Amino acid sequence: MLHNQIDPIKLSKYVINYVSNFKDDMSHLKLQKLLYYIEAWHLVVFDEPLFKEEFQAWVHGPVIREVFDHYKDKSILNNLLPKEELDYNLDDYLSEEQIEVINDVLDEYGKRSPYYLECLTHDEKPWKQARQGYGASERCEEIISKATMRKFYREMAYDE
Repeated sequence: MLHNQIDPIKLSKYVINYVSNFKDDMSHLKLQKLLYYIEAWHLVVFDEPLFKEEFQAWVHGPVIREVFDHYKDKSILNNLLPKEELDYNLDDYLSEEQIEVINDVLDEYGKRSPYYLECLTHDEKPWKQARQGYGASERCEEIISKATMRKFYREMAYDE
């Protein structure tokens, strides 16, 4: 079954609002990592990407360039992003099952610090593989393979 995709900027607003319900702050760094884990687990559960946009293996972890560009005037890496008014219903775009996966990811990772999430992505194969040959602080825009993400997180989930 084909599942719907969503613009990651539109989903970002939902993520910011959802995490604010935990009384937790949202930085640009944290938002990018949450989008990454949403995509990873969507790939595991549905075997399809939630976004057509790709993640790049930046120094501080996975980044969707379009989301970075959208928020770069509102926030730098660790500054807080403002909560935004949602001008849509997520269920107008995604299935109930997709929303359930998103909410589960946010419940699991949304209370974590940006630094924790950065370290987590740095310890995992998809980001490390995309950054092969680059120094720790060297600029990198290599694409993180969604096939590698799917395989890595599926193995983690199902202990394959």
